[in-house]
Amino acid sequence: MNTRFAAVIVALMGAAVLAGGCVSRTQYDEVYASNQRAQDQLKKLQEVLQTERNQSAKLLVEINRLEMLLAAERNKNAGLTSELANLQDALNELRARYNALADKQGAPIEVPTAIALPGELDRQLQQLVSKYGDLFEYDASKGVLRFKSDMTFAKGSDDVTPRAKEALAQFARIMADPVAAPYHVYIAGHTDDMRIVTPAVKERHPTNWYLSVHRAVAVQEELVKNGVADKRIGAMGFGEWHPIAPNAAGKKGNERNRRVELWIIPPSRFLTTDDAGASRSAAPAAYDEDWVE
Repeated sequence: MNTRFAAVIVALMGAAVLAGGCVSRTQYDEVYASNQRAQDQLKKLQEVLQTERNQSAKLLVEINRLEMLLAAERNKNAGLTSELANLQDALNELRARYNALADKQGAPIEVPTAIALPGELDRQLQQLVSKYGDLFEYDASKGVLRFKSDMTFAKGSDDVTPRAKEALAQFARIMADPVAAPYHVYIAGHTDDMRIVTPAVKERHPTNWYLSVHRAVAVQEELVKNGVADKRIGAMGFGEWHPIAPNAAGKKGNERNRRVELWIIPPSRFLTTDDAGASRSAAPAAYDEDWVE
């Protein structure tokens, strides 16, 4: 209520009371005092309301500032991701041009250690790892997915676990993408140096080498089942002979060495081609006397 308006009301009320002659001065003073208390309370409430409005305005300014900072960071990250993908594609194009020129000149081509995958393919593989990080890791510098055998197979088994099948189905879908279509997949099985001693396991996998090969083939079958063409896949086993971490003393092994690796290989580095058979010489019709033992 407006202070001046309230005072006028009180004055009129007082005048009316005195004019009527039916209310004492004491009663008038009590009414006036009550009105003053009401005005004081109203003033305090108005001050509290103004303080809260000021605080709300400050919070709104801070919210707007943080939203602008967040939007700027998002734009910056999007720009970096796009720039990285463009640089990766440019690098791949330069390598392709160099290889084509070297082939034309008959010069030997130096094979790089790293395999740079296209930006979009690399992004899809990164997303796959973020979803199945408990199953495998991704080495982007080499184009390698490294499955943990203990998470992919039961101990001493080459039966793929349900979760590993799910991840391999997702990987197969990525390899079906047009950006990945030119690439092949090498599947390499590895074990640690622990010996196979369980009779039932030993009957199916006589050595670690057998086990590593059988696991690679099991992964190959999952990929084919999910649409990756057989001719794009190579499966092999390395047994215990290529560890990536030291095995414990006394042939106690190391879980890091029990793994299955998926190498994503460009056509220029695949070990064979579709028409390789045409260049092979036919087997001799008769054995040379000097050749037969």
